[in-house]
Amino acid sequence: MVDNNFWRVQVLGTTPSTQDMVRNLTDTAEPEGLAIQALQQTKGRGRHGNEWLSPMGNLYISLLLRPSCKADKAGQVAFVVALALSSAMDEVMEEGHEKTLKWPNDILIDGRKVSGILLETRLDSHGRVDYLIVGTGVNIFAPPEGAIGLDSIKKERLAINTFRDVYLGYLLHYYKEWQDKGFAQIRDAWLKQAHGLGQTMKIRLPEITYEGVFKGVDENGVLIADVGGEIKKFTSGEVHFGAI
Repeated sequence: MVDNNFWRVQVLGTTPSTQDMVRNLTDTAEPEGLAIQALQQTKGRGRHGNEWLSPMGNLYISLLLRPSCKADKAGQVAFVVALALSSAMDEVMEEGHEKTLKWPNDILIDGRKVSGILLETRLDSHGRVDYLIVGTGVNIFAPPEGAIGLDSIKKERLAINTFRDVYLGYLLHYYKEWQDKGFAQIRDAWLKQAHGLGQTMKIRLPEITYEGVFKGVDENGVLIADVGGEIKKFTSGEVHFGAI
């Protein structure tokens, strides 16, 4: 069940973007734990400003967190969120499906996207995180073409808000673990579910594309790849596996 002492959930009908709604409250004294959910969005977005289709029937939620950390640690929260979503999905999925976590922010089931994570942060004058907005979209009843929805692989009746509460419960658990024990355990748990580990991949940057073998992530969550025998690290990029 959701911890109502931490999460303060607001549910809206239609809104342009839950991310924007949370951001509009960050200059107030709003403490972490705010969660704004919309039944549908008219201007939902993913990474790099890409459109996130947001029809009725899926989970769209943005959360306000204020972790006490430097900027280089903020990206680790994407792995925290991925583990929480993965654990929540484990509770509703029927057996026989493969769920993987794709760097840096996607969850796939049977190779098709079921969820995406968007992190937006602002730093204070000392280079520490002032706030972190975690946007999450989960396909449940209305997946876009080529994607997959949890309703098609559920083991019993599924409700959006029930799944939301399970997710928020796991997120608080992993968030506290990350704060108390650091990133190492989170990283190890993520790697056990990593998509494409040891496989050939392409990392597309704005001006160049690299091809290499996915070797994992480092102690900060940075992607590690063997590119022609040379180990390279990537803090960003579009990652593709298989034939392109």
